[in-house]
Amino acid sequence: MAAPFGHAFIGALVARRLGVRDRRRLAVAAIAASLPDIDIIISVAMHGDPLRMHRKGTHTFAFALTAGALAGAAGLLGRGRDNGQRDVLADTLAGAAVIGSHIPLDIAPIPRIAVGPMIAEMYLANWLLDLALWGGLARALWPREGAQPAPAAATT
Repeated sequence: MAAPFGHAFIGALVARRLGVRDRRRLAVAAIAASLPDIDIIISVAMHGDPLRMHRKGTHTFAFALTAGALAGAAGLLGRGRDNGQRDVLADTLAGAAVIGSHIPLDIAPIPRIAVGPMIAEMYLANWLLDLALWGGLARALWPREGAQPAPAAATT
């Protein structure tokens, strides 16, 4: 399971790996990756219980991919171009990938560590684990500026 840190880090990573360079668009990707958790806000507003509706309709691949595709097609997520031209198909797919990243992160088998105070239905230890695990993974996989691909091995 991932918390908001993990979704943000991995959402931005997916966008960056797909060619997004603009910091504002990366920030949008980080926020958009948590979009399926809108059900928590809706559940509080409707029922006063943040978990009553959590991980239901908004936590399906159909919702995540559709919402991401719409965000990409609308130009909210995507690479953008210096000359003002957009590749709508690429932006649509990028949006679907960014928001779609939420689902596998939520089903990742991360242990629940009952240490520290509860913050928004999670123990402090799990918030810190989320920060370290997904932040570390995103940092390790983040494309390095000017990095050259490794040379291919010579065949004999």
